[in-house]
Order: sequence, then structure tokens, then C-alpha cells
Amino acid sequence: MKRYAQLLLAPLLLAACTADPGGTNTDFGMTTNPAPATVAGALQAVDYDADAGELVLTLNAVHGGERNVTYVRTAAVDTNGYQGYTLQRSPADRHYTALFGESADNELYAGVVADGGNNNRYFGGGVYGRQGLGVYSPYDHAPTEGEVQYRGDYAGVTNVANSGTQLLDSSGLDPNLTPPRQSDRVTGIILLDADFENLQMDAEISNRQLVDDLGGLNPLPDVILVPTAITAEGTFEGTVEYEGVVGSQIGSYAGLFGGAGATSVAGVVYLEEFDGTTNRVTGEEEYGVFIMTRCGAAGAHPDCPSL
Repeated sequence: MKRYAQLLLAPLLLAACTADPGGTNTDFGMTTNPAPATVAGALQAVDYDADAGELVLTLNAVHGGERNVTYVRTAAVDTNGYQGYTLQRSPADRHYTALFGESADNELYAGVVADGGNNNRYFGGGVYGRQGLGVYSPYDHAPTEGEVQYRGDYAGVTNVANSGTQLLDSSGLDPNLTPPRQSDRVTGIILLDADFENLQMDAEISNRQLVDDLGGLNPLPDVILVPTAITAEGTFEGTVEYEGVVGSQIGSYAGLFGGAGATSVAGVVYLEEFDGTTNRVTGEEEYGVFIMTRCGAAGAHPDCPSL
């Protein structure tokens, strides 16, 4: 138990600005984070270009020594189809890992970021928004088709330390000081059901695994995005619980649909714990991202025909 406690750090959760689903342009070309505070965390603004591999983030945090910080594209931390980016400018600086992506129809983007922790705290957050044409309309289909499915991959960052392969050499630091840690990542799959006639949706994230898992926590429990309403703008937000444990609220999620006929969906999950009801560790937290294409639309996941 003591070994696990050394891997975990208490969170510093800071509210972010809320805005329209597409975000609002702000200083230096940044876009304010339109996600609700329940999942935005410390992440305030973003400038993301997937094709160019460029990411600039603004966090209300100890974060790189400037307001709008450019991250380094780091393929070594690509996770489950999401682009990986890192930030650490000196061995004593916090090490941040960010995972970002965009939808196949280029209508949505989403991402998460967290540092592995330093000085008893870590910073993290998530963002999603519209891009491209920024259009949205519900999927209009024959009632006999039933609910609409979105199948895709999930990735997350945590306040649990990993093996630290991307950390700068800290051998020059005073040995009496605790060096920064690198965030371990999470992979999984997600199936989201949407009912555009009744404007409701829910989802399950399964096959959840820590990438390095130094503490031997794998496999992680599946989690449920509890049913919630879809707004006229195509946005949604709700709570998360362990699969099979009704009422075990362990976090929040939020996101939005995009494209004509709701061809895509993207969102962010924030978990206040993720090790299950056995409480093998304490203080573990996670920010996760999902971006999916509607089954039947161009670019849909290959598992869609089985649904």
C-alpha cells in the first residue's frame, strides 16, 4: 500500500471557462475551453492542428513558465490512435503528457492533459470542440433502425506515475529532492448508444488497462457513462459509475455530436477513482478522451458491422 501511495498525488482541480460548443477565439489564436468545469479541470484554452502535429495549451497551473505553451509532438506516447505530446523544459519542471485527436469527418476535436505530479499536486484537464464547418444536425433515420451506435477507442492520462522514459535526466538534481513524475496512460474501448428521437445517450468503456502499470492494477474495471440528455446543440454531460455497481458515482463526462446527421461524437471523461470497489489504492484520478464515428458513416470503426 505504501508503494502505491508513492505513485499517487492529490489533484489540484481548477475551474475553466465555459462557452459555446465551438469555443471562442482568445489571445494569440487560442480557443477557450468550452467544456464544463467538471471535466475541463485546469485546461483553459487550446490551439490544436492535427495535420501539422502542433499543440499549444493554456493551463491554470505550474506550466512551462509562460501562458500559452507549445508542446512537443512525441510519437512514443501515442496512445490507442490519439496523438501524443509532451512538455518538460528542465529536469526540475513538471512533465506533462497530452493526448489529442480529431474526428474522421474533421468536425470535432478532443484531448486531455496531465502531469505525473510534483510537490504533492498534479494538474490535468480535458477539452473538446467543433472545427471545420462546425455543423451539427441529429441523425434522421427510420425508427425500425433502433438506437444509433458509435464504436471507438479510448485513451487517458492519470496521476499515477509510469516508468518515466520521457523524463529529462534528473541526476543533477539534489538527491534530497523528489523529482517530477511522468503520467501513466490508460487504453480502452468505448461503445456509445444515442437515441436522437428521445434525445438520450449512454456508453460503456471497457478493456481498460494502464500502459505501464507499475502498481499491478490491471485490468481496470469497466465504467458506465450514465444515461443523460442530448441538447438541441448536440451537447451532453453526465456522471460515471462502475459497471455493475449502480449509483457508485466516480466521476463526470461531457461531449458533443458533430456533422450533418451526427456523423461523429467526441468527449472527455474525468474519474475521481478507477481501481474499483476494493480500494487497492487511494487518490488515483484520470482524464480520458474519446472520438468516434457513427456506425454506418464513412470512417466508422471496423467492429461496427457486428453491432
